[in-house]
Amino acid sequence: MKKILNLFLYKLRNGEYFQFMSDFKGLLVALTPAAIHSEAEFAEFDARLTKLDDELRVDQGSVLTEQLQSIDQARDNIWRAIDMRINATMLCGIYQEVEAAKLLRRLFDLYGDVRRVTYNEETAGLTNLIGDLTKPENTDIVTACQLDTWVNHLKQANIAFKAKQNERDTVLANKNSGNAKAVRLEIDPLYELLVERVNALVSLNMQTPEIENFIKELNQKIKTFENTIAIREGRKDSGEDDETPAPNDE
Repeated sequence: MKKILNLFLYKLRNGEYFQFMSDFKGLLVALTPAAIHSEAEFAEFDARLTKLDDELRVDQGSVLTEQLQSIDQARDNIWRAIDMRINATMLCGIYQEVEAAKLLRRLFDLYGDVRRVTYNEETAGLTNLIGDLTKPENTDIVTACQLDTWVNHLKQANIAFKAKQNERDTVLANKNSGNAKAVRLEIDPLYELLVERVNALVSLNMQTPEIENFIKELNQKIKTFENTIAIREGRKDSGEDDETPAPNDE
């Protein structure tokens, strides 16, 4: 008589843990909790799993980081477009525009390639650059190069970036830590109780074909996760690193 295999839940990473528990839930829903006389226990398990889903769902900080990167790319593109327009204007052959472009080039080059510095340095650099470009004494040369709209567009993108960065930093500063671990500790005994109910039916020779199939499918999933754990621990023993470090984000 086959029973549900043991799985060291604590060895699973959060994503693996949630996936396994979701698979377990799916199999149990198909079997029906009533089949193992555990409707109330399953309801509590399901509520805790939903809670864990909320904790592990792509958090708002990560979403805002993606939005931040998108805005940064936009302002980089605008900066590059202005840079290219200045270069193009210097080749146009129209004396007034060429002279204006030369003046802009000297001003532009004071700040270097702002795309290659940190977020904060780029924001500060663009703020100062835009401040110089919008000074009354530079209005004529900016207009001569037909960059009025582009400079304003760059200004708005830089403002939007800073606002989004502030929003993300606030979210990350207020993000709770350790909640997923706490919820996992709530789920573990519920899972073990449900497994115990199934195994008890087997011990009493009260299993149905549906329960036997449930055990078979669950055990296959358990073996899959055991292999994942074994591979990871094997890499640790060999000194290999199985995770690629996350990029350094500000």
